[in-house]
Amino acid sequence: MDHAIQTKALRYRAGKEFEIRDLALKVPVGSVYGFLGPNGSGKTTTIRLLLGQLRPRAGSISVLGYDVPDQTTQMLAHTGYVPERPHLYPSLTVNEAMQLHAAFFKNWDWSRAEELVTQFGLRRDQHIGRLSKGETGKAMMLLALAQTPSLLILDEPTDGLDPVARRDVLSSAGRVRVGR
Repeated sequence: MDHAIQTKALRYRAGKEFEIRDLALKVPVGSVYGFLGPNGSGKTTTIRLLLGQLRPRAGSISVLGYDVPDQTTQMLAHTGYVPERPHLYPSLTVNEAMQLHAAFFKNWDWSRAEELVTQFGLRRDQHIGRLSKGETGKAMMLLALAQTPSLLILDEPTDGLDPVARRDVLSSAGRVRVGR
């Protein structure tokens, strides 16, 4: 596998005003890529297509060697994702959120999770709904990294974080090993 992500002639249309046309993308294994562009330009839409959350009108998508959307389930087992908007149950504690996520990922690394809880200064008994925006971002990064992903996809993970929280979140992301 030479490319962690590859798209060919990818097309998607949402309504009359928005369309992705003939997107060709090759992200080599071991690289760091970012999408830059104004609001509404298709960054999050492209990520959602890569993750199989949206279906393209045409073209092909391969992530970690898996065809999306046909092999999305297999691909997601190896992909950590931190979405633009928090997706955690507010009534769960940090510990309960870790237990829930661990149930879905056979490669969950409890020692890495514990390391990140300490590094991020999170309390295991703290309810997700009571975390600050920065703490929520750290909790989402913890959950994505502890599943030991081969690929980490981040959609504005540091939006609204203070400089210290931003540094902590981004430095923790640097320890992902790409490959199956």
